[in-house]
Amino acid sequence: MIITRLLWKVFNYFYEMKTSINLKGQDIVIDNNTNEDKLDNLYGLNSKNYKNSKKIIISIVSNKGGVGKTSIAIALGMFFSQRKKKNTLLLELDSSPGDFGIMFDIGRDKSLELALRFPENYNKFVKNICNNMDALKGISNPLAAENINKGIINNLINHVLKEYDCIIVDTQTIINGLVIDVLRLSNKIFVVSEYTLESISRVSNLINVLENKFSIPKSSMKLIMNKKSFLPFFKVWDVAKIINIPIYALIPYDNRFDKGKFLFNKNGILRTRFFKGISKILSGIDFEDSNNVKR
Repeated sequence: MIITRLLWKVFNYFYEMKTSINLKGQDIVIDNNTNEDKLDNLYGLNSKNYKNSKKIIISIVSNKGGVGKTSIAIALGMFFSQRKKKNTLLLELDSSPGDFGIMFDIGRDKSLELALRFPENYNKFVKNICNNMDALKGISNPLAAENINKGIINNLINHVLKEYDCIIVDTQTIINGLVIDVLRLSNKIFVVSEYTLESISRVSNLINVLENKFSIPKSSMKLIMNKKSFLPFFKVWDVAKIINIPIYALIPYDNRFDKGKFLFNKNGILRTRFFKGISKILSGIDFEDSNNVKR
């Protein structure tokens, strides 16, 4: 335990210096007690509350690359669209560029950039990828993504929620203003980490930034450990004590799950251990209690 804490302090100091959070176009909120009305005014949100609407927005975030955000997003989408029969949209907020274009064979004529320009006609820019599930590819130009005005995506979400029951948001590693806006609208935020000290250190810093600088409630964030592997000196209960946030779920590594083969073997995903792990996570979440989606 002593060795683990010493290693934690070293990594935490190092990655606190390196953590990249892009705050362009966003005002930093320092007041941890900011109420919903103040936040609405700050971010230009319409205060209409969806507590009884049963609409669901789940965002997957991590500032550590390669932790499986896109794989988790796909599994979530499959759960809601195939198991729960909910009309689901996979929304990509990755301008690195992301994987949706290649993975789902989406052309340049369909993208989030166009949907933001013409939100009333957003359905022209999404692609159906399986029963009950569509995908909206992210902005491929990083410079264009950085110049999106604060709160502009809220109008798009307004229109999307008229047709879809569930939105699954796959985000990029660098947290920018567009991502922050969507996180503020999310019922639940899955913060994903690998089971390594380096990854947990980065993700812990991210959670602190989201909570303390942007007043995103810690109660909406669920820490998910992906690609689980145990080392003798690195135990689950030690990690939970160090980062001061409970580990909500552990997802075992599953080499049978291949997001790149989605178009060719959708049904195969439903039989993987990875998908079953995601299904178990969702079964334990009360979305009725946390349904505070606002537009």
